[in-house]
Amino acid sequence: MSESDHVWPRRYDLYEAKGILMSRSDPDPLKSTLMQELTRYNVLLAAMSTSLRNLQSGIKGITVITAELELVFDALLVGKVPEAWSFCYPSLKPLGSWFRDMLQRVAFFKAWLEEGMPKAYWLSGFTYPTGFLTALLQTSARKNGAPIDSLSWDFPVLNQNKAHITQHPKEGAYIHGIFLEGARWDAEHGCLADALPLELIAHMPVVHFKPVDNKKKVSRGLYVCPLYLYPIRTGTRERPSFMIAVEVKAGSFDANFWTKRGTALLLSDAS
Repeated sequence: MSESDHVWPRRYDLYEAKGILMSRSDPDPLKSTLMQELTRYNVLLAAMSTSLRNLQSGIKGITVITAELELVFDALLVGKVPEAWSFCYPSLKPLGSWFRDMLQRVAFFKAWLEEGMPKAYWLSGFTYPTGFLTALLQTSARKNGAPIDSLSWDFPVLNQNKAHITQHPKEGAYIHGIFLEGARWDAEHGCLADALPLELIAHMPVVHFKPVDNKKKVSRGLYVCPLYLYPIRTGTRERPSFMIAVEVKAGSFDANFWTKRGTALLLSDAS
């Protein structure tokens, strides 16, 4: 299989990436996060390339098809993601959707490296999004001379398309790519609303993840909405799915209503 950009994503040149980042004035925690993500995706791309190349050789009779390659072959035949490729991040997507999603993830970090920090970050593209959020807190703590333990989050929701965002926020980051399960976002009133008929998952607008110091208790009229990596909310023993609790306006229903509905935010759907 050719590894041209149109067929197969090239692995990142980590030595070159380090040189590019050293020449920039980006916050060090975000530089470290980007390098970690590039490294993890390199490992995934290498694993995929190696297994497919070995599988092709095995089919041609050049090499022996091992038990591990048989599992890869069986998964590909039925359109599933081989288990040997699923170590990088959790996903319930079928193979076709998963591959397109993976290409978008690789392109996102390539653009970040080559063009500079995005105005809005695609949180779903991170293998470890909690690491990115920690880097945002570290950046804010260093900038303001505040202990990181004293920082928490505010979550203003923007009624603005990510393509129209032209500047970075003073604190934190604008986040897109979040889904809402069990509700929808009422852009007109800026709050949660009952889901439309037959709509299981809705898109969430851009959310400003804003670090704040000495935040007060949760105000009335807010729903503390859990954010999960993907639809399996329990996750696994090795990789919990829960990330963070996001406070959003509950709208005409109270928080108990949304709790009983099981309303939650997701970074990935199953399609």
